[in-house]
Amino acid sequence: MFTTTDYYDRFTNFFTTPWWMFLLMGLNFILLAILVIIYPELLAFLVAGFLLFNGLLMVVLAFRYKSLKKKYKNWKTSYWIEVE
Repeated sequence: MFTTTDYYDRFTNFFTTPWWMFLLMGLNFILLAILVIIYPELLAFLVAGFLLFNGLLMVVLAFRYKSLKKKYKNWKTSYWIEVE
């Protein structure tokens, strides 16, 4: 299993898969800043939308990392030999 890089490639892909979520959050920051500069009277609505959007993205990321922890625990108990 460890003679190839397949496991490590899958492990790395798990962390790099949500790159588009970080891109969306970054674009959201930029868009919010521009809209606040142009329409300062809509600040409360813009911030509320921003928080809702980014909050949903964070929940998705949290579940992805939770599943990673579970996969790691299963891998560790299946393949790792504990030395006591």
